[in-house]
Amino acid sequence: MAVKRPNQTPVLIVYVAAMLVSLVIFGGAAIILLNVFVTQPKLRREAAETERPEDSAEIFEDDFSSARETILFAGLDGGKINGLAVIRVIPDELTVRIVPLSQYTLSKVGDVEGTIVSLYETGGLTYLKTAAENALGVVCDKYIMISNDGWAELVDYLGGTAAYSFPQDLYYKNEDTGEITSFSKGPATRTLYGDDIRRIITYPLYDGGNETRVQVLGELSVALINSALTYNSGSVSGNIKSIFNVIYNNSDTDITSKSFDSVRSAYEHLINDSTSPATYRIAGGEWDQRGYFTVSQGFKDELQTYFMLVEEASVLE
Repeated sequence: MAVKRPNQTPVLIVYVAAMLVSLVIFGGAAIILLNVFVTQPKLRREAAETERPEDSAEIFEDDFSSARETILFAGLDGGKINGLAVIRVIPDELTVRIVPLSQYTLSKVGDVEGTIVSLYETGGLTYLKTAAENALGVVCDKYIMISNDGWAELVDYLGGTAAYSFPQDLYYKNEDTGEITSFSKGPATRTLYGDDIRRIITYPLYDGGNETRVQVLGELSVALINSALTYNSGSVSGNIKSIFNVIYNNSDTDITSKSFDSVRSAYEHLINDSTSPATYRIAGGEWDQRGYFTVSQGFKDELQTYFMLVEEASVLE
């Protein structure tokens, strides 16, 4: 007697139905996910591009105005100031404006008067910052007090500069360290790096004394920045985080990773879209017989325009 085999048709029907249901569910989910994460963002980007006005580039640059900063920059050799400048970075205008400042500039902190260097020796960083601000009539948003090693590393990242002409023959041997400074008057014959620039700025035998040294600081600062952004902008932009780390790790500074990240895109805009952004001005005023300098009120007024602080104030009003 033949055994009756079970009918497989119902099982097959159930299997096929389950497969169809699964395809519908998972296929639908895939379509939804594709729409949410790929199609819709693409459509939004295309819509934004279509709606962007023709002068969108100017609007984009205007956004960088909030990244304007005035920075007190000081080089330190141990506890001694060997270079001082107030730097105004204006990314939306693609410019960096520098006022080199002698440490023998007279200023005041509260009831205490003296040169910037003597005020620093009295009250440290707090006095230094306030003294520089009061001397020039500006507020410094940030400060950087960088060591010699940090300065040398920073200049190396920027690529140094050969765009400098020495005002006189320079020769000096530091009896304490044995370090020799030796350069001939006229255009530099090689690229100047961090240690070179430090020795030039701190050279003690300039014919014009501290007045010449301030001028040299301004010229070298401008040459260094403009050379970096003319010939090494790609390297500088690509290493901008490393440059920040050099400053952060070798300085007494109130610039943090968070505050740096907030202006990073503006600085990249400045680096990538400009070639010679840096200029400098020597503070107007008088040197006295002691070798001390007093900034004139006229220069303080002029500085408000040079640093574009007058324009900024009118916008805020």
